Amino acid sequence: MNIRICKALFMKDLKNCFVNKNVFLMLALPVLFGVMYKFLLGDILQEATGSFVIVMCIVMTISIIPLNVLANMVAEEKEKHTLRSLMLANVSAADFLLSKAFVALVLMLIDGILIFLVCQEPIGYFVYFLIFYILASLSVLFFGALVGLLSKDQMSAGTLSSPLMIFLMLPPIFSQLNEMIEKIAVIFPTTSFQTLYLQLSTKQPFFNQDTVIAIIVCIVWIILGVIAFMYGYKKKGLDD
Repeated sequence: MNIRICKALFMKDLKNCFVNKNVFLMLALPVLFGVMYKFLLGDILQEATGSFVIVMCIVMTISIIPLNVLANMVAEEKEKHTLRSLMLANVSAADFLLSKAFVALVLMLIDGILIFLVCQEPIGYFVYFLIFYILASLSVLFFGALVGLLSKDQMSAGTLSSPLMIFLMLPPIFSQLNEMIEKIAVIFPTTSFQTLYLQLSTKQPFFNQDTVIAIIVCIVWIILGVIAFMYGYKKKGLDD
């Protein structure tokens, strides 16, 4: 891995994200939902303010940015065969993909911080919020890169990522409907973030069976994501 090359690619990709209208819309959606719930519907949904709002917005961010934005970034470059040109400048596929992943993580952090501020959460929660958020984000990040690898172009990336986004968003939302859904929802990192942050915001003793399971779920997803990505990269490659 070449640090200088990764930095140059990172700056290029980050700049391109903010001028890409589709990416900008995806980044803005969770923040706009936070604004809508917190300020426009605050009087109507008094029970749905505070931690509920931030959890729902973060669940949306964790589902959208890795699986849609990152996947589309990788698929776009594959579609344009950019890597062939970059290889002439001694850019490896690993440098290329790593820069994309860092960009996605930075975008998620920007979105997360904006959502935290919009929802007016206690500043004392901020460090814990970032830890939980990064842990859950990393759980999905490698799967987003894998979707990009498996996609031939941006259209196919959107087709592959859409059901996966819904798959990640729904469990935390419907986990309280019945016991069966609640048990299934536990295996998703989006539910893990919900469990960890609500445990913090309700000021209950943090370490219990639910929070330990939530942390383990995130770690398992990270490991599985790395394995799946490495296998997909080995089998399919990037510049096919």
